[in-house]
Amino acid sequence: MSDIDRETAQRALRDAHAAWQRGDAVAAEARCRDALAADPADPQAWVLLGIALRRRDPEAARAALAGAIERSPQHPDAWFHLGNLHREQQRFAEAVAAYESALRAAPRSASLHNNLGLALEGASQPARAEAEYRAALSHSPGQRQALGNLAHLLCSLRRCAEAGPLCDEYLRRFPDAEASVWIDRGICRHEAGDSEAAEASFARALELDPDDPVALTNLGSLLVERDEFVRAEPLLARAVAKEPSRAYPLSLLAHCQAYLCSWSELPTLHVRLARLVESGADDGASAFALLATPLSPELQLRAARRWARDLAPAALPAPPSRTRKGSERLRVGYVSSDFRTHATASLLAEVWERHDRTRVATHAYSIGPAEASPLRSRIEAAFEHFADVASDTAEDIARRIDADGIDVLIDLNGYTTHARSRLFALRPAPTQVSWLGYLGTLGAPWYDYVLTDRFAAPSALQRAFTERFLYLPECYCPSDTRRAVAASVPTRAACGLPDEGFVFCCFNAAYKILPDVFAVWMRLLAELPGSVLWLSPAEAMARENLRREAGARGVSPERLVFAPRVSLPEHLARHANADLFLDTTPYNAGTAANDALFMSLPLVTCAGGTFASRVAGSQLRAIGLSELVTTRLADYEALALGLARDAGRLAALRAGLRERRDASPLFDMARFTRALEDLLRAAVERSS
Repeated sequence: MSDIDRETAQRALRDAHAAWQRGDAVAAEARCRDALAADPADPQAWVLLGIALRRRDPEAARAALAGAIERSPQHPDAWFHLGNLHREQQRFAEAVAAYESALRAAPRSASLHNNLGLALEGASQPARAEAEYRAALSHSPGQRQALGNLAHLLCSLRRCAEAGPLCDEYLRRFPDAEASVWIDRGICRHEAGDSEAAEASFARALELDPDDPVALTNLGSLLVERDEFVRAEPLLARAVAKEPSRAYPLSLLAHCQAYLCSWSELPTLHVRLARLVESGADDGASAFALLATPLSPELQLRAARRWARDLAPAALPAPPSRTRKGSERLRVGYVSSDFRTHATASLLAEVWERHDRTRVATHAYSIGPAEASPLRSRIEAAFEHFADVASDTAEDIARRIDADGIDVLIDLNGYTTHARSRLFALRPAPTQVSWLGYLGTLGAPWYDYVLTDRFAAPSALQRAFTERFLYLPECYCPSDTRRAVAASVPTRAACGLPDEGFVFCCFNAAYKILPDVFAVWMRLLAELPGSVLWLSPAEAMARENLRREAGARGVSPERLVFAPRVSLPEHLARHANADLFLDTTPYNAGTAANDALFMSLPLVTCAGGTFASRVAGSQLRAIGLSELVTTRLADYEALALGLARDAGRLAALRAGLRERRDASPLFDMARFTRALEDLLRAAVERSS
């Protein structure tokens, strides 16, 4: 090549670089071709041509980069940009190979290690990706891309204790941090139990990018967890508008609107959710929110399996082996966030007290907030071993459970607030059981059983559960017959109720009230002049919405009475002022039904096809009132109206409840606890 050609080629290449730097890809491409016309063997011109063509013509870009490699097989830039091209096209295996070729020529390049990490993430090789990000940081401490990518990877792997400090380091080094880093920090702070810092992080992300659907969803989810539905609803609505095909924000939006009794869009949201679950949406809908959604058991199973998939470790651990002697005490562990004033604890307290310590060693692992209360003190005294592990990692709790030699571990949360679902995925006990806190399948292979009964979960429903049914003899639901009831019964006037007239009540949470059931209630009020509907406390917006819905159905809004929040003993005592409890469907009363029956208040339910829609019926059957269980809303309505018009029959039902309460299987906790212990022992022996 002549000196003139070499100078022409170099000048054209300098011009091409300048054009590329100012964003003129067309000029850069043209000048690269001029350079190659003068010097076809220059690999750097081929590399820059490939870079300039990457957006307009990826195949031509690939050919140009291959041309560079042909002329200089060890050229790191050519391999690097070929890797970038493959990665953008999601050809991750080829991208990995290209980056590895580049690293053979430039092993200390932080950018190469970083981009290889990205390709490995795309190829679903997170362990190798992590190693490459760490290699990048070892060669260039604090390298921006690698630091952010490592923090994000660890956050996505739920290794938040490691990801959090990396996010903080990133934010210290780079004050102009992008929204995604603030989102990761918010997730890590939430995992650490710092709700305020998590909210501030998500809010900062939204300041930087007001329409970021991930930030909107995460902040909305945090607010839902704190029962701040009024604030959460518009955020989730914006997230759904940005990404209509994502099931998770859609399920949270539906849950929010159900809590607020905002029904104008709710039926449509339920239909959209069902379609997304059926189609296998890429992200998981909130499995808990779907329990109150009109879905088939099969779709609930599909949603639970998808939810469990994100909790699964890379390799599912094998259950630990235990060598037990026949006479050795069974070691039973209970895991719950609700060893406090909570519905779950209020049902189970007496069972824990009645466990036979000659047969069973009981361990409690508290993963939720502690409280100073009589119930908490009572619970701690009931257990042989009580451990507050709320601040421990899932891995540390799992190691402790394994070291304690637990034979059967009972999850009282499932997918509810404050749950530590990953703990069970680590398989710390040979037999793992779901019970009471979550009324559906968890869809996870690390649960062996769900404690239930033959009415709440008939054998035909087994097809929609990954757990095997472990049947209690009469009823899945325990009761606390030692619960305190206030000695003084408030008057009707003190409760805001009329002195005369029939009082229907429903003390279920507002999100369980759906339009079809509410329409039945309004027809009952219309048929019975002077009657009222007594409801549990709810958000101000929910109360306003329900009263508006009543008016729209021709019922005076004043006939809806909302009970104020009071202590449990006071709440139990005021049941005396109600005449009939009206249940909800497809999510029945659980603890609320138990409270009503304990206070001898008759209850009418409508059992459906899901576990959650059959739990009130299970309790009614256990106390001998199968006739109050219906399976169609029309029959439910007719039964409730008939009882309201037959004072004698209703009085007889109430008297019957009082007479047989203590002897019924529903409230015989000595019998219940013995059956539970026998059942757990048999399950462990089958597994060993």
